[in-house]
Amino acid sequence: MKILLISSSPRGEKGVTYALAAEVAKGAQSLGAEIETVHLAGKKLGFCHGCEICHKGNMTCPLKDDAHLVILKMLNADGIVFATPNYINQVAAPMKALFDRTSNLIHCQRLLGKYTAGVVSSGSGLNHPVTDYIAYYGRLCGALSSGGVSCGAAPKPEELKAAFDLGEKLAGDIKEKRAYPEQQAEIDKRRHYFADVIKLRKEAWDGEYRYFVSKGWL
Repeated sequence: MKILLISSSPRGEKGVTYALAAEVAKGAQSLGAEIETVHLAGKKLGFCHGCEICHKGNMTCPLKDDAHLVILKMLNADGIVFATPNYINQVAAPMKALFDRTSNLIHCQRLLGKYTAGVVSSGSGLNHPVTDYIAYYGRLCGALSSGGVSCGAAPKPEELKAAFDLGEKLAGDIKEKRAYPEQQAEIDKRRHYFADVIKLRKEAWDGEYRYFVSKGWL
């Protein structure tokens, strides 16, 4: 069982975000998960140009930077923990840049069968919009959300415990392939929507069209 921890904290392992995320990792490890951590700080992550090349051919982005490796790790993981500081009720810029570079993961739900968890910290502690957004992004890509955890300027003991418990839940979800019917219904509905869009644009988005055909979705 492989779980990828992606942190967009500019402070790396010295920050509050990572302190909370590390507890999630420990919880998952207690059930046998293998954890790989990627810190986006210092990575070269260009902004999406809206060129639509990622919808064509082999569905890869033409920008030559570190996003390719991170996305490949996402595709190869069983679960993904997205950890970020809360900047003005949104994920930090490196995380948003990464999300923006995954358009074909959304169209083709390439994280289908995987599970995500969100970890958020902020000075205000008003983090639910951001943990909700992380869960929403995962569902856009086809992944089910195991939940989220957050803290203020410093994690309290009960928040660290909640983070450990979330890690256990994430690993348990992966092991048992737990179903979340409401989330799955949302994912299925969105796949039917994109099936219609991709059929209409099958010449322009030939890579995604072939992907849908290969999955038996068209």
